[in-house]
Amino acid sequence: MSQSTVPSASRLRRTLDFALHVFWATCEQLGAFLIGICHQIADIAGVLSATIFLAFRPQSWTPPVRNVFARQMLFTSVDSIPAAMRFAAVVGVMGIVQAEMWIDAAGLSTSEVAPILWRSVVREIAPLLACLVVIGRSGIAISAELATMHADGEVEVLDSQGVDPMTFLVMPRVISVMLSVFCLAIIISITIMVTGYLIGSSVGAIRVTWNEYYGEISRNFERGDLVFFTSKTFVAGGFAGVICCLEGVRSSGRLTDVPRVASRAGIRALTAIFAISAILSVVFYEKLLVFKFG
Repeated sequence: MSQSTVPSASRLRRTLDFALHVFWATCEQLGAFLIGICHQIADIAGVLSATIFLAFRPQSWTPPVRNVFARQMLFTSVDSIPAAMRFAAVVGVMGIVQAEMWIDAAGLSTSEVAPILWRSVVREIAPLLACLVVIGRSGIAISAELATMHADGEVEVLDSQGVDPMTFLVMPRVISVMLSVFCLAIIISITIMVTGYLIGSSVGAIRVTWNEYYGEISRNFERGDLVFFTSKTFVAGGFAGVICCLEGVRSSGRLTDVPRVASRAGIRALTAIFAISAILSVVFYEKLLVFKFG
């Protein structure tokens, strides 16, 4: 082999230095990204803790705050019921189609499939679907409203008048989102099961009476289902509400940025609820996919 084909020591050293530089630069960027995520989570958790603290103080619920909370509950929860029930009815029909496939393919009985459907609805589908409805219908609107108030100088006016923006603007909206997700998840769960039974019995996929169908579900209801349901709805709803509020009040203050702020709030809130749902599933089930911890 000629000497021209053998890399020189200096060339090898430069290549090694470049590779190390790329490696450490990548590690630095990854570390900065992870630190930024941790800072964001800490900010959200801090605001959520302050919101809960203020909500349990009777002094916080002045007549203007109660008025804001009532209007937000009407818009976020009550007005969202028709949309939530429509989505739940479609999901119920889809669930029955899957159940019929399980019954035919695996030879399972309805008494074996009903508890599986109920647990998947209560623990996974209903909380997630309720969060999607609330974020899509109200979360984005909250961020847009607060961003517009910031651009118009209303937040500064409230602060100059001695009104705490945290108590008047953030707290009632976050609490309303949390309660709305919880209530809508209950409505969605009931709608899915009732619609699924009605459609399933009409097409012959379910061949038992409603009392037998409901009896199988009630006999398999566990305390963990309630804990899972409550934690997912309140934690996910709290994070979604705080993210939408923070994006609104932290906007640049220009009206032209309001659509961008609203879109960013919706994406970040959706990302948060999916991450929270996955984390809580891992914690409660004590396994990641099929790998059990311990």
